[in-house]
Amino acid sequence: MDIKKFFSSYRGIRTENLSYRVICAGLLITNLLLGVAVLSRKEVVVLVPPLLKEQVKVSLKKADQKYQETWALYFGLLLGNVTPRNIEFVASEIEKYLAPSIYQDLMKDIFEQAKTIKETNLSTTFEPRELVFDDKTGHVLVKGQMVMRGSFGKPQNISKTFEFGIEVKNYYPQIAFLDAYDKKPKEEKPDAKPQSKEPGN
Repeated sequence: MDIKKFFSSYRGIRTENLSYRVICAGLLITNLLLGVAVLSRKEVVVLVPPLLKEQVKVSLKKADQKYQETWALYFGLLLGNVTPRNIEFVASEIEKYLAPSIYQDLMKDIFEQAKTIKETNLSTTFEPRELVFDDKTGHVLVKGQMVMRGSFGKPQNISKTFEFGIEVKNYYPQIAFLDAYDKKPKEEKPDAKPQSKEPGN
């Protein structure tokens, strides 16, 4: 049989078209199944956040302890090192990560503090010394030494603790809780896990 003549005939063309339709239908079904599988899968993303040299795992709404500690350290360094020249930048950076539940109250406080910092020419430097993860609250405590300089004269050296509640929404970190204490935190919980942190690491 002459294949070329067969496919040039009307019957051959119909057979060829039918074969293409079956193949296309099969491809369409497999693509749909693949799309459903991809959309329904809760992907775990491996990231390297700021100040971290090792991998961490974060999913759609959850992240591991190392991820939370790393972001808490980043936010602590950002909030602890301010001057009249960079306070607006710090405020705009923190604003990006605030959860809606605390956004308004916290931004109001930040703007008031920014005004005070500019008026008194206040600057602060923060040196982190320790990270503590609280199993009960899921919060991270960033402990360290802060030096305050301003128009009041001699620099003041105080112990400072930032407490962060870090949550994840659509793989993006959010600050759901934020507080700061002079000297020691309000509560020292016995099951907290301390982790020493050298500055700059």
